[in-house]
Formats: sequence, structure tokens, C-alpha cells
Amino acid sequence: MLRPQTSVPAPQPPGKRKKPAELELTCGWRGCQEICTGEWNLNGHIAEHLEHYARALDNRGAHSEHSAAQEHQCTWNSCDFRTANRVEFERHSYYHGYYLNLLLQGKLECDLHPEIPACTAPARLMDKLPALGQNFRCGWTDCEREFVSIVEFQDHIVKHALFEYDIQKTPEDERPKTMCNWAMCHKHMGNKYRLIEHISTHSNKKQVACFHCGELFRTKTTLFDHLRRQPENNTNSFQCAQCFKFFATKKLLKSHVVRHVNCYKCTMCDMTCSSASSLTTHIRYRHLKDKPLKCSECDTRCVRESDLAKHVQIVHSKTVHQCEHPDCHYSVRTYTQMRRHFLEVHGNNPILYACHCCERFFKSGKSLSAHLIKKHGFRLPSGHKRFTYRVDENGFYRLETTRIESLEVTQQILSPQVNVSLEIDLKPGTGSCYEIVDPTNTEFERIIVSNDPHEAQLMGEVVISLPSLSEEL
Repeated sequence: MLRPQTSVPAPQPPGKRKKPAELELTCGWRGCQEICTGEWNLNGHIAEHLEHYARALDNRGAHSEHSAAQEHQCTWNSCDFRTANRVEFERHSYYHGYYLNLLLQGKLECDLHPEIPACTAPARLMDKLPALGQNFRCGWTDCEREFVSIVEFQDHIVKHALFEYDIQKTPEDERPKTMCNWAMCHKHMGNKYRLIEHISTHSNKKQVACFHCGELFRTKTTLFDHLRRQPENNTNSFQCAQCFKFFATKKLLKSHVVRHVNCYKCTMCDMTCSSASSLTTHIRYRHLKDKPLKCSECDTRCVRESDLAKHVQIVHSKTVHQCEHPDCHYSVRTYTQMRRHFLEVHGNNPILYACHCCERFFKSGKSLSAHLIKKHGFRLPSGHKRFTYRVDENGFYRLETTRIESLEVTQQILSPQVNVSLEIDLKPGTGSCYEIVDPTNTEFERIIVSNDPHEAQLMGEVVISLPSLSEEL
């Protein structure tokens, strides 16, 4: 495997670092060691190789009856790629140059940050190129151009962003918001650089690759996360306060915390969810009566195929799981019950649900829910069919007494119930996050908490401050 060398420029003060110079890239075409400055020059050099290859192929084809069925073999270093499609062969060849630049960019970034641990994944034996079954097609409105070269495609996308910025700005507006015209998008970005960065998510543009294992990454930050989160390098220094999971970096923790925020509200009840798919599942099971799948052995109907398969396994299947522990004859139909049996009987690690009010323990969430309703007067939150439990730091399942919701969702829930004047910045996209406490859903026991303590409006007895989610991840 060819391992090109890169020179490491001296680190400069933050904010004053110049745009990095284009790297010197060595062509990997068999028999060629041409050094090109930058990926654009290398791309043009590869185009010349492909032209020579095409002419040689045409000359051979003129004297061959089987030219149409010719197989094209990649000639880049030790690559063993083969295809009968000539255009696919050209796409693949161009991508080698693009990939080489990403590898050296990744190596340069790691050399500039010696504090980042080295990759411990299996080393790449050759370039790890993705499957390239079709040309790169521009999705910009009224543009349907296709490209064989990934480098030319990415350059074309940037030109769209720059042109769009120029035609949308006005003399009076020094910093206009520029709209993305990619199909089905139309987001507004603060400046042309944000627009270029945003469009790269549509074109799946990568900035760096891990020089050791060859994985591609969209930013150098995700490359560093890749290196830090590997088992040998992961210090697990950052813990989620909601689910107690550990993460290698603060960025990974903040990306995870967003998953605990409910940003979707059901229009038919007060149920809130953290994802559109969860909300879809709630509506299908809670509000729709349609159950299209019918069991072939009884009259039971189900919503999804997984539900039907589970029903057949539990009710109609003769399959049983036998405990493998010596001298134990326990058997059961479901793997879940077998796992619980093994933990409780043989693992000395019983699954227990603990009441947070009186510290009584129960073997099931259903029993604890009945206890909370009967003994402590709890009520199910509006839209919820059951209470939610999570494992605490001691391994017990306890009632989830906190629900994190976005500002928009909080307003939808509170506005029809309580006439409250919220003196809070309501501009969308601020990243503010609010917490709903006490799942009994009593009107005046809700607590709204802002990331900014000066904005918090207290409507109960407890105020909980959250880490800011508005910073860039």
C-alpha cells in the first residue's frame, strides 16, 4: 500500500490559521508516479489516463469481435476492482484521486493535533471505496446534470451555492439569508459559507478520511470522535444525566442528549415523542383502529408484521426455550422471559421496579403502576397509556418523573390549558429546551425550565437547569 508523506505546517494561533495549502498527491495509476498539487489537478491528470485508456481500448476493439464484453480492471496501486461497465470503471478511477486527498487531509489533521489518540482499528490493505453504481446527479432545482467525476460534482455544487448567494442578496441587506434550492429542502442559511456547508450534506461530501483504517468522515471533528470513541482510547468521561450512558467526548454526549428531547406532539392528545417515527407508531396504535394483518390460526389482528410474528410465537408456536443451567428444568416460550429467569435465579441480578415514594419493590412495571395509582394517587399523563420507567444508577427501574420537551411542544400543551404569559424568547431555531416535571399532568404542577436561568418561569416547586443544546454539535 502506498503511504505518501505530508509536511506538517507549524500550528498557528486559533482564528489566525490560514487556509491550508493544497496537498501534493502522488498518482497511483500503475506505472505512474506523477505528483499533482491539489485534488483538482490530480483529477485532471486521471482524466488524461482515462483518455489514453479509452483510445487503447478502441484500438483493440477494432480488431476484436468481443470488445463489448470487455472487463475493465482498476489499475490504481493494488486495487482489485473489476467491472464490465466502462463508465463505472471511470467513476471508480476518479474516486481514487478524491479518496487519496481525503486520506492525506486526515493524516495532516492528526499530525496537527498530537493529543488525539491513534486509530486502533484494523489497518486498511487498500483503498476502501464505496459502491458507485450510478453517476453523481445534482439535485438543485432545474439542474439535472450528472457527473462521472466526484471532484467535478462537488465543485459544481459549490458554484450553485455561490451563484445563489449573489442573486439573492440585495444592496440594503449586507448579510442576507440564502435559501437552499436543493430538491425538497429550501432551508435558509445565514451566509454563503453556511450554505456551502449545508449543501455538502446533500451531496454527501467528505472532508477527511482516517489514514490508518480508511473510513470517510464529513468533518475533522467526526474523525477525532472516531479516534476517541474506540475501546482502547475511550475514557468514558462524559455521562448522560438522563440514562447514565457514558460517552468519549462532550460533543457525542450533547448529540445524544438531543434524543431525550421530545420535539413532536400528537395532534389528537398531549403525547409527545422524540422522533417522527415514534409519533407515527403512537398514532397507529393509540388512535387508529386499523389492524390489517390477521393471524392464520385465530381471529387475532395486528398492526405490524413483528406483532403478528410475536403473537404466533407466544400463542401458537410449540417452540420453547430450555434453561441451559445445570440441574435447572425451567422452560418458557419467549426469550425475554428466559433472560429474566436467568438473571433472577442464576445471575443473582433480579429485575426490580422500585417505588420512589415508599421504596417498595415490584417484579413488573404493571404492578408498580397499579401501586402508584392506588396508593399515591398518580395519574397517567394525557395521551400516555402507561408510565415510563428507566434504570437508575443502582440498577432499579424507577418512574420517569422528567420529560424534556422543545419550546414549541411546551407551548402547544400549555396554551389551551393555562393562560400563562411566557416572557421567553420564542424565536425558532434558538435551541432552547424546556423540561416538564411531574407526570400526573396537573395543570399547575408543570415547570418550565430554560437553558438561561434568567428566562425560567417557575410554575411549581422545582427548577432544573439543562446543559445548553444551542451550541454547534
